[in-house]
Amino acid sequence: MRVSEQVIKYQSSALEFDLSSVGMGLKNVVLRNFTDRNGQLVELGHPENSIMTLETRLLGQNQPLAFKIEQINTNMFVGRTQLGELEITKTMEVDPDKYLVKFKISTRGSDEKFVGLSTFLTEQVEHHEGGSSLLPQFAKQEFFVDSIATRDRVVFGKDNVQQSWSKARIASLGSQYFTQAVVDHSPVIPEAKAKMDYGGRYADLTLLYPSLNRGGEFQLDYEAFIGPKSHHLLMGVDANLARVVDFGFFDWIARQILALLRWFYALIGNYGIAIILLTVVVRFMVLPFNLYSYKSMKAMQAIQPQIQALREKYKDDQQAQQQEMMRLMRENKVNPLGGCLPVFLQFPIFIALYQVLGNSIELYQAPFGLWIHDLSLKDPYYILPVLMGVTMFIQQKITPNTMDPAQAKIMMMMPLVFTFFMVTLPSG
Repeated sequence: MRVSEQVIKYQSSALEFDLSSVGMGLKNVVLRNFTDRNGQLVELGHPENSIMTLETRLLGQNQPLAFKIEQINTNMFVGRTQLGELEITKTMEVDPDKYLVKFKISTRGSDEKFVGLSTFLTEQVEHHEGGSSLLPQFAKQEFFVDSIATRDRVVFGKDNVQQSWSKARIASLGSQYFTQAVVDHSPVIPEAKAKMDYGGRYADLTLLYPSLNRGGEFQLDYEAFIGPKSHHLLMGVDANLARVVDFGFFDWIARQILALLRWFYALIGNYGIAIILLTVVVRFMVLPFNLYSYKSMKAMQAIQPQIQALREKYKDDQQAQQQEMMRLMRENKVNPLGGCLPVFLQFPIFIALYQVLGNSIELYQAPFGLWIHDLSLKDPYYILPVLMGVTMFIQQKITPNTMDPAQAKIMMMMPLVFTFFMVTLPSG
């Protein structure tokens, strides 16, 4: 039972929380510069959980340590607690502009009961609608752990999660746009244990720091980031922490695209226009591939009557048909893969662009104009998906076609399919 709790209220222009003497944990953590979809300030952590964010416990114990806290200045706090002959000191320094809280924990003296310490991240589980390949859903919650051996991302579903990692350097618990994360710099590399209970609607991430030298000095040094998943901010803390933002397999391309998007925004002041300018730049980048593809398709279209004649002539001899077709293409300098290869070469760029527009907090609640008030939400009137379908149909009509009539009819359905595909995607 928790008694005699001391609570110190902390507030800056960006960050607000209550610092409790119970484990020196944080509760009622509020990001003052961000609101949720309901217009309320974004709150991190789990207000109903028995565990508080970043509270400290003895390793293997269910009760947090009781600290006596002294406020040194606006952003620095020191807590002390006694365990027999062992004194544990926990120092906390807040850098509010970076959404960063730095911790140092040290011990003096010894006690047989002391085997190490643990700290926690906790979050309430939201019931997001699941996505699919046709109707993708960017909204999600996840664990992200960067350990010595692996780098894993565990996205929450309806199945409970229990997983652990040895020697974790970075551990985070977050949603699509916000996260709580610990970057460890301690001599003792912790084990990370993740638990998500879908029915109970809670998720905990525990960092376990064992004492390797019983009776000797014990020191911990770690930073906690509690804020928006801004790639720029996260890079300022640790380059590996920036990987909390899920840009997918083509992360290195996505980072360059995001930098260019931010640069355009700095010039224009509107992320919608910045996206348009970015798209123009990307289109110019892939223009040589598109021109090559266009020329290949035109050349292929020119020899279609001869190809059809060869198919009729050698319809009973597939090997001879293939040989004659290859000869015909060589003579006319036509590459059968010329129309497809450029598509595959530019594929990584468009996948990276797709990830940037779906996962960058820069677009969160960013207005464009007219009816688009939030580029991170779908178009409320479905005007953009319909316009995309129409322009895709026109583009198909003016593009050279080398397919047979049956395939061409099927391809004419693609604008409709992609319009349906884009309906739930963010307006950006």
